[in-house]
Amino acid sequence: MSTTAAEPRGIAISGYRRADGRLGLRNHLVVLSTLALTNRIAQLVAQTFPGTLLLAGDLQRGLRGSDARRQESLVRAVLEHPNTGGALVFVHDTPARLRLESWTRTLGRPVRVLAFMEGRGMAATLHQGVVTLGEVHAAMNDARREPGHLGELTVALECGGSDPTSAVCANPSIGGFVDRLIAAGGSAIVSETAEFIGAEPVVSARARSPAAAAAVLDAIHRRERMMLEDGEDYRGVNPTEENIAGGLTTLVEKSMGAVAKCGTTPLMGALEFGDRPPSPGLWFMDTPFFSPVSLTGMVAGGAQMILFGIGVFNPSANPLVPTVKICGNPGTVSDWADAVDLDVSGIVDGRQSLTDAVDALHACVLRVCDGSTTGSERWAEGQTIVPRELPSL
Repeated sequence: MSTTAAEPRGIAISGYRRADGRLGLRNHLVVLSTLALTNRIAQLVAQTFPGTLLLAGDLQRGLRGSDARRQESLVRAVLEHPNTGGALVFVHDTPARLRLESWTRTLGRPVRVLAFMEGRGMAATLHQGVVTLGEVHAAMNDARREPGHLGELTVALECGGSDPTSAVCANPSIGGFVDRLIAAGGSAIVSETAEFIGAEPVVSARARSPAAAAAVLDAIHRRERMMLEDGEDYRGVNPTEENIAGGLTTLVEKSMGAVAKCGTTPLMGALEFGDRPPSPGLWFMDTPFFSPVSLTGMVAGGAQMILFGIGVFNPSANPLVPTVKICGNPGTVSDWADAVDLDVSGIVDGRQSLTDAVDALHACVLRVCDGSTTGSERWAEGQTIVPRELPSL
């Protein structure tokens, strides 16, 4: 899309154009370990190239059914994510290498796959990894930022450490920007299914269609039934002790505050964990409520940036994308000044209107799109965690 100086509020951004047409906000050189067994060799190789993004978690063999499919989908989502400029992938054995190589040839970016069990000792495998990573890095050198449009963004919406300022300051500021983003043709994903327990009437009213409402409500009710079957009453344990200490008193207060970050645009429908939105707009993704897990799902779904509203500080982030922390609690802003990206606490004492805060967030997003780093990036915060539902073999 083209932009002109006359277009309002800033919709021109820049990024790295990928072969599939999507725009990456970052051009990460990724070292990805696909099993815990290869984490150490991946770490040693990544340490040889400053600035390399190491992704090594608790991925494992012996998973069944949906768990196995979800883990494999995550690996592919990382490699085809627009923020990934190139990657070295460590797998366990030759069959795994051949399967992944046949798929990565279609990506249109430098990706190399090494099988750990094809090595001849740690030193030799490390040397091969370093050489191969150097080749990937060299192949990425041609990447340059190109003009883009705000409507090419998909943002993940998150809140954590919620307190009363979350519902008054941070989350409505995010919601105001989401309305602008979607008006420009962009997309937003909201998740943490359990956080919507208590907000079902709002979900029904906001849905684009009865089918969209039913899909989201089914996910909410399924998640609540799952917890009740395990003897956990979500309505009885929320707000959490942290929320109560911050000043929240009821589940409805917490849920309505969480909904505020969605803005006012219609809810298009429901996504499974890690699925990409099929069209622009606001989408709901069915995920667990632990932030590192829900963020993993939304980033796997193609989100290039996270907008994270906080009251009490929450360090959660995802390493593949910039996470913008927005806070309206003056104490948190003061104590965590080196990790909070946008201070909207002026809403509390009248120094700042909500429109002012949305304008400030809009400007912040544009800066981050163009390469300005966030606190989570500077502190290398972030986790990649895949949920599991079945016993392993």
